[in-house]
Amino acid sequence: MTDPACAVDEHRARLLEGVTALDPEVVPLAEALGRVLAADVAATLSVPPFDHAAMDGFAVRAADVASVPVALPVSGAVAAGDPVTPLVPGTAVRIMTGAPVPPGADLVVPFEWTTGTDPVEIVQRADAGRHIRFEGEDVRAGEAALAAGVRLGPAQLGLLTSVGATAVAVRPRPRLAVLSTGAELVAGHVPDSNSPTLLAAGRAAGADAAAFGPAPDDLAGFRALLAAAVDTTDLVVTTGGISAGDHDVVKAALRDDPGFWFGPIAMKPGRPQGCGVVDSSDGRRVPVVTLPGTPIAAYASFLLYVVPLLHALAGTPWRPVTAPLAAPVTAGDRTVLLPGVVDEAGAIRPLPGHAGHSQRLLAAADALLVVPPSGRLVPEGTPVEVLALHPRSQEGLDG
Repeated sequence: MTDPACAVDEHRARLLEGVTALDPEVVPLAEALGRVLAADVAATLSVPPFDHAAMDGFAVRAADVASVPVALPVSGAVAAGDPVTPLVPGTAVRIMTGAPVPPGADLVVPFEWTTGTDPVEIVQRADAGRHIRFEGEDVRAGEAALAAGVRLGPAQLGLLTSVGATAVAVRPRPRLAVLSTGAELVAGHVPDSNSPTLLAAGRAAGADAAAFGPAPDDLAGFRALLAAAVDTTDLVVTTGGISAGDHDVVKAALRDDPGFWFGPIAMKPGRPQGCGVVDSSDGRRVPVVTLPGTPIAAYASFLLYVVPLLHALAGTPWRPVTAPLAAPVTAGDRTVLLPGVVDEAGAIRPLPGHAGHSQRLLAAADALLVVPPSGRLVPEGTPVEVLALHPRSQEGLDG
């Protein structure tokens, strides 16, 4: 008698249970691109660091130009990086964008509002504070510039540099091992398409991914490769060898290990699944996720189950992404994953064809629709979970 099939959400929750973010490390900003902050970063410098001109013009007192036109003698000039002296009341200082505003000045009048001569005639009035960027108006020294959990891109690195940070505490990139199995792969009779597919998917999710294998269909050879993968990575994903066949080496090697689970999931493709934890030689408890060997099932399962795990290890929040159906679909008695394309409005339409085994169909898709079981027609416009297959489709789905 076979075990009852587990629901997709139940299996995903089982995989995430007990997984915590990797211990932080401190790295220079130059090495922090793409990493996730492990702690809040407080500004040591204000942004801007001092009051400065937002435009080329003349620094003046607003009280001196309350009525226009008015002519003021030019008492000096200041450019970005120049030392600055206090403004003499009743005069104007020629000032360039980015230059410090002279003490006593509270307004920058753009060149376009003046004659540009000496004395300078100002023909348009403005209130105090106009065209000045004030010290700390963006970020004040001592306040949080970025919060823990933020992934660092170019803009975030620019901000951290501006507030005086030179190094930050970040989560390590999860180290992912992809271990394919199968004598047909070892012998070269069938190309190992799972490894490059899942390595690319792991790297797209922010992991440092490495291939192990393919492993032969014998216990000793598989265990040796698994031990090497566990000792050098934070998460191991295997493909193939978990069904009920005579040569299903992954299941044979691990099914009796404490804490390992193998069983059916109520999904198509990807019914056989498994997971557990293996001890490394340095005492770490490394999660192992065992996926089916069929390329479509392996990739779909990776997006469903492994990507959330990588987020958990990296300390970044993960949430399912949804999109409305652009056309009705018929739900079955289990979760079905269908290749689809995203339209300009962000709705997703399933592609016609046999989705369970066609790599060509998958390559033409933007995303996989995750259609939960109901046995009923799911109407157009219904939001469903979607798994983006490449960055362009993710941008469309996120709006």
